[in-house]
Amino acid sequence: MSRHNYRIGIVLSSLLMMAAMSGAAQTATQKKTSPAKVAQPAPAKAAVPEHPVPLAADAPVSSCTECHSGVLSGKYVHTVMSDGCTTCHQISTKDGVTHVSLVAPVSQLCETCHALSDDKVRHGPYNEGLCVSCHSPHSSDFPGHTWASAQDICLGCHARARLKVNQKAKTVTTPWGKTLTLAEMKGWMYLNLDSTLTKNHPVKGHPVSGPNLKAGLPPITCLSCHKTHASSYKNLLTAGAPKNMNLCATCGVCEQCHESLF
Repeated sequence: MSRHNYRIGIVLSSLLMMAAMSGAAQTATQKKTSPAKVAQPAPAKAAVPEHPVPLAADAPVSSCTECHSGVLSGKYVHTVMSDGCTTCHQISTKDGVTHVSLVAPVSQLCETCHALSDDKVRHGPYNEGLCVSCHSPHSSDFPGHTWASAQDICLGCHARARLKVNQKAKTVTTPWGKTLTLAEMKGWMYLNLDSTLTKNHPVKGHPVSGPNLKAGLPPITCLSCHKTHASSYKNLLTAGAPKNMNLCATCGVCEQCHESLF
């Protein structure tokens, strides 16, 4: 290598080293001067609205029903109502301002008295604490304190035609006025019933409502085959496989009406 080329090589090496050092220094400066991330405050809890009139912390039921008389108007009154409203509601008054709230989150409140079933298969809303989607916490004209008849409760969610869907808000509203989010409806089964919503489940033509053709049995409803809250069998069925047909998980239900086929 000539002396001239050797000098050029040294110059080029020096320039490359200076460029590398300059880039590293610039990166270090950028890292040093970049603004630190600021932790965002947690969203504030929804404020409990002010109660329109002052109440004592141990207000009797009569004080509440002076305005909320409707909570006792149903044919079936929740037994806890006899223990007083403060069983489920807490009253706080400060500087003349009263607030009334629940003693526990609504998704946990019912479980304080009604323990969850140990059965391995649970209805989604029941398992998630959405009890008031189907039941009135105060009183109702229907057994079980449901908002509508048991059959209408089932079809109100499982027959898509009865739900009012709001895609913009991502919610659905039941015929009795309860609104659920699409996330809460995730995994729910919709039935492909006929236009009268009385047949085509579990197979085409099979009734889900109406008289039972077998003498001595009550009319057919969803509860003829399914339990409402929890079951030991898949799909909340009332029975499992017959003793002589262990491979058929649903035949035990069919056998209840169609035993001649077995």
